[in-house]
Amino acid sequence: GAYLVLNGAEIASDAVLTGGSAIGRRAQIGAGALVEGSVVFDDAQIANGARVIGSIIGAGATVGADCLIDGAVIGDGASIGAGNELLAGVRIWPGVHLAPGALRFSSDA
Repeated sequence: GAYLVLNGAEIASDAVLTGGSAIGRRAQIGAGALVEGSVVFDDAQIANGARVIGSIIGAGATVGADCLIDGAVIGDGASIGAGNELLAGVRIWPGVHLAPGALRFSSDA
C-alpha cells in the first residue's frame, strides 16, 4: 500500500515501510526497521531493527534499536532506550527518557 515520506527524511535501504505510514521531514529510519501503519513526525529517529506498528512517534522523539512499539503513542522529544516493548495503549509523555530494557506495559510513564 501507499505511504508518505516528506522531504529530507532518511530511510535505510533495507527498512520496510507499509501502507498508511507517514514519515515526517528529516526523520530517520534505521537499517532493518519496520514502520507499519504509523505516523513518524518531523526529526524523529527510529533506530536499527526497531518495529513501529500502528503507533504515533512525536516530533524529535527517538526509538532505540530493537524496540517494539505496537499501538503506542510516544510524545515529542521522548527517548525510548534500546530493547523496550511498548504495547497497545501505552502513552509516553513528551520529553520522557525511558532506559534501555525497561519494559513498560502501562500508561504511567
